Amino acid sequence: MFDNVLVAIIICVFAVLFVAITCLYRNKKSNFDERQLLARNIAFKFSFFFLMVYCLICGLLHIFNVKWAGTDVQMFLGIIISFALFLAISILKDAFFSNSQKRNMQSIISFFSSGIVSVMFFLSGLGKGDVLWNNSGLSILALYLIASVCSFVLGILSVIKMNLEKRRAEE
Repeated sequence: MFDNVLVAIIICVFAVLFVAITCLYRNKKSNFDERQLLARNIAFKFSFFFLMVYCLICGLLHIFNVKWAGTDVQMFLGIIISFALFLAISILKDAFFSNSQKRNMQSIISFFSSGIVSVMFFLSGLGKGDVLWNNSGLSILALYLIASVCSFVLGILSVIKMNLEKRRAEE
């Protein structure tokens, strides 16, 4: 199973790098105002401090021999939740979307497609006989499940925010 996961992670890393490099060369600087930049800074602070507290709690649980997940699953879970927290705060504070409708739709599509890919990996693992909880705690399937839930929630949150902005613009 680990070989399949490693191949998937390598493919995802290359896909993210490819998209990031093409976006850097194709897109000009986003049109964010000062209010949006300040809201993004607040989102960075919340997600950073959440990750620090999460790591502290995981470290304390490890010291007291509470095994709820493997170390790799714990850390990736913290990163996923912290990143989702940053995006959710940015979306709610109106600091995620730019003035470009095309880029906004690409973001929403990427949220939902990321959720679908995570669900596919989750179902693939279940089909191979993997379980969510094994002797050492949460398995890697929990990461796929959490990532898919976070992606779908962010996608739904984005669609709701876009519709609210559209209604405000019509009024």
